[in-house]
Amino acid sequence: MGGGHKSEEGRGLELALALCAAIFFTDASHSATIPTFPFFASSLGASPSMIGALASVAGLSTMVSALPFGVLSDRLGRKRVMMLGVACFVAVPLLYLASRSPVHLLPARALLGVARASTFSIGFLFVSEVAPQSRRSLVQGLYLTSMGVGFTVGPLIGGLTAKIWGYASSFYVTSGLAVLGLIPLLFIPMSGSSSGGGGFAGMLSGFRRMLRSPQILAAGMANFFNSMLYNATMVFYPLYGRSVGLDESQVGVSLTVRGMVSTASRLPTGSAALRLGAFRLMTLGLGVSALTMLALPAFEGLVLISAILGVQGVAYGVYLTSGNIYVTEEAPAGERGMAMGVYSTFSNLSGVLSPVMLGAVSEAFGLKNSLRFSALVALVGILLLLAFSRRGGSSKN
Repeated sequence: MGGGHKSEEGRGLELALALCAAIFFTDASHSATIPTFPFFASSLGASPSMIGALASVAGLSTMVSALPFGVLSDRLGRKRVMMLGVACFVAVPLLYLASRSPVHLLPARALLGVARASTFSIGFLFVSEVAPQSRRSLVQGLYLTSMGVGFTVGPLIGGLTAKIWGYASSFYVTSGLAVLGLIPLLFIPMSGSSSGGGGFAGMLSGFRRMLRSPQILAAGMANFFNSMLYNATMVFYPLYGRSVGLDESQVGVSLTVRGMVSTASRLPTGSAALRLGAFRLMTLGLGVSALTMLALPAFEGLVLISAILGVQGVAYGVYLTSGNIYVTEEAPAGERGMAMGVYSTFSNLSGVLSPVMLGAVSEAFGLKNSLRFSALVALVGILLLLAFSRRGGSSKN
């Protein structure tokens, strides 16, 4: 009996590692176009406002797709949905190459949103389900670490190949990275699927049911505020950095520091969640992230700003890992895809709304106050998070 159990556990670890490899290459592909796409779009004649609109198309597509793909993964199995998402990542850079005007980029950006919605969160559910129970938290942290490493190396690969060989070569390499992500999935057995039905009405019913869960609602709200802090960091911090004398390379260095420590924090967080509770760590990560964003405008030097962003990166990594674990553990076994879709919808909604809000605050009150505004809103959000989570308690954290 013991040998059989060990064999089953070993098989689960092998599947989990295959998923980690798949998500590493997929997120490398996803991030490889970050440093090149704005310039490529500009070369086709896109104005700054058009580039912003193209970003919004991807965000809206992700938001609209997250819940349906979560439900589909419950019914059809995680592998089918995840393979569709990775295949979309293969296609997106090739569609960029086929574009001859900025308008032609719109379908590719919409497909990018579909790829995001059907890959990363679904993969987290998949790895959580194939991992041995005794190693689940560790494997969840490893999966998110693999994502972080992929997201870190992708821009280096995409930017370097574009500089040396041009956009076309860079996009072919980007597509090739996604192909490498697809290969490990081919060797993973199909996950189980449910026979649940109900179509669109059933999906809406499930959505309302998830929102009636205090734990899922609290997690969704936390994800909304975390996304606001993320957008403040990625969209408005670079502008602030330039306003205090940092050049583009120095802003890039500070964000690289943030990304590296964020990635390093994910694996230990996966292990700590089992002992300390995912909800506690999620709240702690969001709180520290908000406080660092509140403090950031008080600093101007590269070293101090990088240190502050480093702390924020650790907090983000703690939140990201523990938040995903919390939703996975609190969701009903047959509706984890639905719950993760709801959780992601809050983040995607914030991704659409928060840049607009922060931009308005920035124009009216300055860049520093836009960063502070995001922090204060997140701190208020933590109070709401605690209130909603305590309405129904938590059986697992």
